[in-house]
Amino acid sequence: MESQANSNKNNRRIAQNTIFLYIRQFLTMAVALYTSRVVLQALGTVDYGIYNVVGGMVTMFSFLNSSLAQATQRFIAFGIEKDSIKKQQNIFSMLLNVHILIAIILFILCETVGVWLFYDKLVIPSERLNAAFWVMQCSIFTLMITVTQVPYNASIFGHERMKTYAYISIIEVALKLGIVILLQCFFKDKLLAYGIMLMCVQISIAMIYRLYCLRKFNNCNYHFYWSNGLFKRIFGFSSWSMIGNLAFTLNNQGMNFLINIFFGPVYNAAKGIATAVEAAINAFVTNFLSASIPRIIKSYAVGDLEYCYRLNFKSSKFGFFLFMLVSLPLISVIDIVLSIWLVNVPSYTSIFCVLSLLYIQTQTMGGTLQNVVQATGKIRNFQLFNGILKLLPLPIVYVLYKLEFQVNTYLYVLIVTSIIGLFVQLLATKSIIRDFPASRFLKEVIVPEIKTFLIPCIISLYFRKISHSDSESFVICIVTFVISLASVWFIGLTKSEKAWICFFVFSRMRKYHT
Repeated sequence: MESQANSNKNNRRIAQNTIFLYIRQFLTMAVALYTSRVVLQALGTVDYGIYNVVGGMVTMFSFLNSSLAQATQRFIAFGIEKDSIKKQQNIFSMLLNVHILIAIILFILCETVGVWLFYDKLVIPSERLNAAFWVMQCSIFTLMITVTQVPYNASIFGHERMKTYAYISIIEVALKLGIVILLQCFFKDKLLAYGIMLMCVQISIAMIYRLYCLRKFNNCNYHFYWSNGLFKRIFGFSSWSMIGNLAFTLNNQGMNFLINIFFGPVYNAAKGIATAVEAAINAFVTNFLSASIPRIIKSYAVGDLEYCYRLNFKSSKFGFFLFMLVSLPLISVIDIVLSIWLVNVPSYTSIFCVLSLLYIQTQTMGGTLQNVVQATGKIRNFQLFNGILKLLPLPIVYVLYKLEFQVNTYLYVLIVTSIIGLFVQLLATKSIIRDFPASRFLKEVIVPEIKTFLIPCIISLYFRKISHSDSESFVICIVTFVISLASVWFIGLTKSEKAWICFFVFSRMRKYHT
């Protein structure tokens, strides 16, 4: 009974944290979609494409930080659940030292390899080279601030304070909205001004996070601490994560470079818009999974494997359905949405958006499999297989572009390799965690996902092909959503899942009215 009570309490906490993250996401997405349109108009297609490819090049070097971020979240979540305050402080201080070291390494890489790529490989109009160079410098400084911010953000997630994360994110989007307003009214060189102002926003938000953590969490009291043993443990975990993250970064930014080299910055602008749409929609799933990841790690840490696996199954399936409920209605009316949103839509933007959303849909099928593996600390085989599959599309797309295939070919390649990668990840998880119920995961997660998705997807793609007015588009979007929701309810969910959803919704309603 006590275990069941704890399970219900944890589920309620995850649900509440998810709600806070979704409130944040609705506001973030609305501002992001509006600002993308205004920034595109203010900068112009070429400058917008330059910003995406230059900013993406700097982001390419952040694979070191991404690897450490995963290790940081795991070590902090484990520490909160099992260790004393003193040991938690030592772990936090050590992690911050490591991130400062990584920030210095990234600075050197960006100012050497990055500058070489900028001048020798990227296709940038000569009259915009100076502005693009200083935008790159702003992006490098922002990257360094972001890197050293990771232990603080991991502490907020480790303590499951999603409400705070949501509130600070609202401040961030408000500041970014202010940037767009200023960009429309002032500044001669808008590309340079945009880069500088974004850097200032990131610095301000980082300071807010740090002040909050220092005031609220005892484990965030920094003191210089260095342990070779802990350093080896952190890098033992991070080095294998680095393989997967490096492969992902090379794949993502490598596609940007290939598009830039073979087709030019105008197509980078189209990819940048598709990426913005993809990121906004994908954040719905990321927020849901982010709310459950700390609890997955903590339940594994205390040996409650059944709850860990059950939470993994539920979060994976629900995450897939949440993305589907947003992406399919958008796909059905994507052309009219882009024309209203952007007015002047760059070539290939529509098909980029559709295929990007379908690609991310396949990525969400595995849900939190990776986080279960990370909780064990035995991630070598998983990251090796994952890294190989992430790198595979790059040489394939290069050859296809050489053979004069269309620019959107890369997305078809990504979708196919993503589906293959799902089953490889499942096999890798089973090889690492011997008692992981892989066949049950297929039966209870993958099969219901595929059955639920197929019919609404076909209907959504059909609606996109037929011409319709603005008013008809609204009806089509609603119809697609209703069909998708019905498919989730009647095909995707079990009786117990439906009962839990009804109980949670009605309990929230009763609490609201009392």
